[in-house]
Amino acid sequence: MFAGLLVLGVTLATGTHLAVGQAEQRLDRLGVEGQSAAWRQTLANEWQRMRAEATAVTRNEALIGALRDDAGIRTYADPLYNRLRAGGIADRIVVVDAQGGVRYDSADNHGERVPLARAALEDGRFHEGLHHVPGERVYAGLAIPVYRGGNPIGAVVQLRDLSTSALESMAEAIGGRAALLDERGPLALTAPFLMALAPGERLHQQAAASRVDADGRHSQLVYLPLVPFGGEEATATVVLARDLTESVATQNLINATTYVAAFGMLVLIAGGLYLWLGRTLRPMRRAMDTLDRIGHGDFETDLQADSRVAEIARLQEVTRTMAGRLGHIVEIEEENARLAFRDALTDLPNRRLLLEHLEHAIHTVNRTRRHAALLLIDLDNFKTLNDTCGHSAGDRLLQALAQRFTARLRDQDIVARLGGDEFVALLEELSPDRSQAGADAQRIAGELLKAMREPVRIDDIEHVMSGSIGITLFPRGFDTPEELLKQADFAMYQAKQQGRNGVRFYDPAMQRTLLREAELERKLRRALQGEELVIHLQPQVDPEGRILGAEALMRWPQPDGSWISPGEFIPVAEHTGQILEVGRLALQQACHTLRAWQGRPVLDRLPISVNLSPHHLRQPRLMEEVTTILDETGAAAQRLHIEVTESVMADASQPLIANLEALRARGVALALDDFGTGYSSLGYLKRLPQDVLKIDRSFVQDIEHDADDANIVATIAAIAHNMGLSLIAEGVENEAQRDFLVRHGCHRFQGYLYHHAMPVADFEALVAAGTDAADHGTIDTQGEQE
Repeated sequence: MFAGLLVLGVTLATGTHLAVGQAEQRLDRLGVEGQSAAWRQTLANEWQRMRAEATAVTRNEALIGALRDDAGIRTYADPLYNRLRAGGIADRIVVVDAQGGVRYDSADNHGERVPLARAALEDGRFHEGLHHVPGERVYAGLAIPVYRGGNPIGAVVQLRDLSTSALESMAEAIGGRAALLDERGPLALTAPFLMALAPGERLHQQAAASRVDADGRHSQLVYLPLVPFGGEEATATVVLARDLTESVATQNLINATTYVAAFGMLVLIAGGLYLWLGRTLRPMRRAMDTLDRIGHGDFETDLQADSRVAEIARLQEVTRTMAGRLGHIVEIEEENARLAFRDALTDLPNRRLLLEHLEHAIHTVNRTRRHAALLLIDLDNFKTLNDTCGHSAGDRLLQALAQRFTARLRDQDIVARLGGDEFVALLEELSPDRSQAGADAQRIAGELLKAMREPVRIDDIEHVMSGSIGITLFPRGFDTPEELLKQADFAMYQAKQQGRNGVRFYDPAMQRTLLREAELERKLRRALQGEELVIHLQPQVDPEGRILGAEALMRWPQPDGSWISPGEFIPVAEHTGQILEVGRLALQQACHTLRAWQGRPVLDRLPISVNLSPHHLRQPRLMEEVTTILDETGAAAQRLHIEVTESVMADASQPLIANLEALRARGVALALDDFGTGYSSLGYLKRLPQDVLKIDRSFVQDIEHDADDANIVATIAAIAHNMGLSLIAEGVENEAQRDFLVRHGCHRFQGYLYHHAMPVADFEALVAAGTDAADHGTIDTQGEQE
């Protein structure tokens, strides 16, 4: 029994000592890993910013031409250097020719070798790495090969001084100090170090950590070796210092308490030996039973006070509390390290870890020539589930889908959560054949769609989801993680546009179209603010060509004399809601024109038709808007016609009908445009107030060849006559069309047979030139020929 008690005491003391020591080593190891990851991310950010400005080099025709012609390049390189330096992209650039000779160095150090440039010249690819100037600087560098006619003619190396923003960012991130040194001594310090930084002792070939005590303060030093590009050993080191005084004090308290507890255990063991020798076997057995319960975590004891077992239990409890605090600290550090790379809800990799995997995958596919694919997965109508069942149900659905996605993918693939209801799957080691790789990616995407469509039971309710998946294959050349994510996002957006619950591959033409639409939206917003859009008038005539009125069509002139087609900007305006501003501007310009025509022969009797979108016609303040424009311009309401597209019949709501009736009561004539193309219904035609029917050009263009079109036009004409409506035919381009329409009672036309749309001034001149001819007929107040 004596030997057992002795071994137990020694074992507890030794085990506690080893546990404390291992905890300290683990804290140091976590510090090295965390700060190494942060430094790698800092370097990656610098290289990413350099890559983002690579086009400033590759598209610098003046610099490339001078480099090709073996001419002086300082005149062209200095502006490039100034731009990159002002933008915080590079602190130095070096330009070399195809033979590796330095043609330009912003630091005027032409004798210095730049291995990055040599590597770019050898294989014609971008290279990134570190460049060390002993005793002066350590740079993060990006070598960009320059081509002319498919052949490399040189390279431009962007160099970013790590002693500036990178070092300061690291110091700020750790809340301490950072230093950069090489074998000659410190190169840069973010703040004075209290401890010595002797170069011979501080250069390391591997990341390491140590602790230093100075002036009563305790600091943790983490050494991160810097290996220059093309080198095998580190020539410089980043030293990161973090104050651990409070942590060390806590740790020392824990250690002291632990050793006191161990000592107390030994004292108690000695007391137990004494009692064993001086008392009977029964108290010893009770003491052994008590120690056994303590070993199992049960500290309740019924021993008498003079047994001293209670004191042992209390000391053990203190030790356990201190050990629990230390374990809690370690758990927090480990959890923080995990959350830096994992999603808190699903435990999937987060965006940061995904970007690291994606960067590695880009390098791998360029080396192995096997394809990889990036899948962006977005749940359809996930917001509806959140709104109806609560965010807790939405979280559980996301967790269930994360498990399904992981189970459906291959071992070499990963799935990450970007946030919200967006997931990303990275498929590696696909076929070298691009077609086969695309087929494999589509098959896996189909499996993921099936996984989403399987019911998920939450709170005894089955939910069935669907999703849209965008896929981009790589390599494509000059791939970056952000660019690949953007491509997959474009493809996913296209999948949603095509009806959701589908898969779509990235198409560069689609991206150009979306970018063009986005650019048009920005330009259109500025154009509307500056009232750059103007109306052109297309005459409406009788069979003899006499002008009875005009339709206002919006035109967008450009500074270079070109025009942006309405077919381009009108869909963009409808999609973004800017169509309201377009319609308002058309109304204002048409009413100003009508006011200017008042008192002028012939012109003062001609109406102008303005097209308003269905969305505009449903606005509650439409009547107030039209009335204000008429009052401000002084235009006669009877000369303003508003054209309503037939698509409004699909939603002939009471507010819409009320707006149309109010406009008509104000004296504004209403024309139903594109009649017969979509929602033609006699019931709707009866409900909607209107004065004019316009036959769509799609029926007119083949009227002399297509019997169906001819019958449709004849029917529309009969409906208009029977309902007492005026009739206008659009798109009349030849006399045969006009004659057919005249025979069926249509006497008002609009089309290229007569006139194209023209500026207001040209229209006025055209009317003035035809005044003599118009005097032979009579034009009524509605612009109709008697």
